[in-house]
Amino acid sequence: MVEPKFTDELPYTIAYVDLEEGIRMMTRIVDCKPEDISIDMEVEVVFHERSNFFLPYFRPVSKK
Repeated sequence: MVEPKFTDELPYTIAYVDLEEGIRMMTRIVDCKPEDISIDMEVEVVFHERSNFFLPYFRPVSKK
């Protein structure tokens, strides 16, 4: 079941991300297709504003 205030973001992809600081967090992967997500892919944090707070989501690191 999804919290009603987040239904505007459906569908979304949930993942565990291991931070360099040694913490593992459950979050969302954004800005890519679900089929492009892979284990051990390099990601970076992006903050999405929701009303009066920000949530940390992650997106693939762009290869330049």
